[in-house]
Amino acid sequence: MAKKTAVIDIGSNSARIAVFEKSSRFAFHLINETKSRVRLGEGAYELNGVLQDGAMQRATNSLSEFKKIIQNLKCQKTLCIATSALRDAPNSKDFIKKIKDEVGINIKIIDGKTEAYYGAIGAINYLHKIDDAVTVDIGGGSTELAKIENGNITHTISLNIGTVRLKELFFDKKSPLESIINFINKEVEKIPQEFYSKTIIGIGGTLRSLSKIIIEREKYPIKTVHAFEYEIEKQDAFISTIIASDVFGLKELGVRKDRYDTMREGCIIFQTLYKKLKSSSTITSGAGVREGAYLHDLLRNSNYTFGSNFKLSLRSLKDRFSICQNNDAYTRKIVAKLFDTLTPLHGIPSEFKEPLCVAAEVYNIGTNLNFYQANLHSFYFIINTLNYGFSHKQKALIAILTKFHTNKLPSYEEVMEFKELLPNIEVVNWLSFLLSLAKCINTDSSRGKIEFSYENHTLIIHSENRLFLAKEHIKQLTKPISFAIVIKPNT
Repeated sequence: MAKKTAVIDIGSNSARIAVFEKSSRFAFHLINETKSRVRLGEGAYELNGVLQDGAMQRATNSLSEFKKIIQNLKCQKTLCIATSALRDAPNSKDFIKKIKDEVGINIKIIDGKTEAYYGAIGAINYLHKIDDAVTVDIGGGSTELAKIENGNITHTISLNIGTVRLKELFFDKKSPLESIINFINKEVEKIPQEFYSKTIIGIGGTLRSLSKIIIEREKYPIKTVHAFEYEIEKQDAFISTIIASDVFGLKELGVRKDRYDTMREGCIIFQTLYKKLKSSSTITSGAGVREGAYLHDLLRNSNYTFGSNFKLSLRSLKDRFSICQNNDAYTRKIVAKLFDTLTPLHGIPSEFKEPLCVAAEVYNIGTNLNFYQANLHSFYFIINTLNYGFSHKQKALIAILTKFHTNKLPSYEEVMEFKELLPNIEVVNWLSFLLSLAKCINTDSSRGKIEFSYENHTLIIHSENRLFLAKEHIKQLTKPISFAIVIKPNT
């Protein structure tokens, strides 16, 4: 697999290039993402799908500059896929030949089911574990759905409803809302019952833009839309307001300028779908067709999925920023043992053990930016980049633990910004203490053999080393409750 791969996605509304750089066998990170609103489908929907000269020239201009990005970043591989606009176009072969001859990029048209499958591959590999859901990817010319059961993609379908299609056929003509709904319903009726699900995974620009607006309106503490979750019932009235708004109203509602002409169209498709699918919640995916196409290539020998214990963001962060991965692994092992040994004392549910262990692996990554205030740098790294494979609740807890792996325990006021995502302050304090204690035990970086026991209100650390420095540092820790800590060298 190439170290740097460019993936180009040509849709009805926009063309995008994403460049991925590998850091280890399966880990990678995004180093460039560029979007161009080529509007390739513009003017085509009333002319039997025929691509118009102006639209094709805009796309050619954009792809020419995408080619420069590919060359300047020295990408070893390029994947270029096209979706609805080219699927529908009688003159698509002419456009494909034009791009190959003038730009040097080979375009592959994918059918609707493949597009749905790619979107679902991106979602299930980038999100935290989700057993049952339906992905909804609203594009310019079509909308794709994929059903996920027990973490596997079982069904896919493509519908001929999209934002640009609705805009040109109805909204530009100021058609009655009833006629628009009737048109959408005819397509939506094609969806079999096996697609119904309580959970929608939202893919594509419309649903990501909607999530961004909700995040701002709700003053939600994490600004990353990937893995953002909301209850549909609570947002249904707001979505209806968007649908009924004019351009001035959209601005007041927080819709970005570049979404004025597609947001209402996308929201009416979305609303029709979640009512049809009987869905009650939405999880937003920052990954879609481009990421799915890349993963389809990367994971072709692994059934198109990462292993159950593989976390993309965690592996990528460690590859790029870990100071000593052996120390990280040791700290994880120690903190897991501490959690288990002191369970009779702290009584914390086991669901919090894994986020604690992840925090033990990444608490020190901020040091690569600057040694001083490294805990704050680690916090910012994690809250902004530990996205793939984690829920927002998990990410918030891991970030807070890395911020407060210090001598003192975090106060309620210090974590209040994230209170809706965190367990109670007593749990946060205990987890913070366990991480700080595990870090202290390996102060000399010797990674010696350690065992723990707890008896008579005393934690006994059985060590093959003296742990002289560790003993000094442990004395400075603030404990969540009063108990003794004794180090017993195995001599």
